[in-house]
Amino acid sequence: MHRLIGAFSAFVVAMTTVLVCIPLYVLGIIRLIVPIPSFRRWLAYPMDVVIDAWVSSFRWLIRTCRLIDIQVELPPPLRDRRNWQVIVCNHQSWVDIVVLQVSFRDVAPVLKFFTKHELIWVPFVGLAMWFLGFPYVYRAKSTGPGLSETQREINETVLKREGRRFLDKPVAVINFVEGTRFTPAKRDSRGSPYVNLLRPRRGGLLQTLVVLEDRVETVLNATIQYRGEVPGFWDLLSGRTSGVRLVVEEIPKPTTDQGTLTNWLNDLWDEKDQQLTSKP
Repeated sequence: MHRLIGAFSAFVVAMTTVLVCIPLYVLGIIRLIVPIPSFRRWLAYPMDVVIDAWVSSFRWLIRTCRLIDIQVELPPPLRDRRNWQVIVCNHQSWVDIVVLQVSFRDVAPVLKFFTKHELIWVPFVGLAMWFLGFPYVYRAKSTGPGLSETQREINETVLKREGRRFLDKPVAVINFVEGTRFTPAKRDSRGSPYVNLLRPRRGGLLQTLVVLEDRVETVLNATIQYRGEVPGFWDLLSGRTSGVRLVVEEIPKPTTDQGTLTNWLNDLWDEKDQQLTSKP
């Protein structure tokens, strides 16, 4: 039964993604070649409508096929899609993206996040995300040397360019500050002091706060906790998931002073690790 559900879900997601990419490519190409800045900024709105349709279709699929039970706790004031938002979240699986997209569909602007440079080559999705202004950045691997000077310069250029596009219209920027998905092996190899988390990194969050400046008054602290084993994407599509709990709280926006921001993140991660230690 799970294989049948998985096959049906994969077909729906694949077909929906292809159908969504067609108008996104058309709008994206127009946005690249039209020299009128105001018109290019306006095109972000119909592109967001297309993304909303994709998220709504995935939400329908989850509910119809009962793929995963999502329990969401949102702060009462979070109901306005016209405000810029910054979301800080832990990261364990590709399923996290779906959980966040579906949960924030009606209460936040279209979600965007920093993603690995290699993912731009993913068929259909990679180019679509580039047209939508998802910043593609190089990330250091868990083993081997860190980023080269050239890669660092490219990252800085991309963050500045794409960050400015965040100002065109309200957007919700997700910061997976761990830099990669959590696993016990990564935790141990990196010497993380946490049980359920990797060490947080301030780079992407700092850039987001600097770019958005006074457009954001608060930050949203999101904690994703799965019941049982952390599912993979196929587990989600086939309904082999026990459930997930998403807890979101509003917290004061931190300063952009680098040392203070590092301490702020460490304190936030201490609290989040304690929260994740308890059963959902």
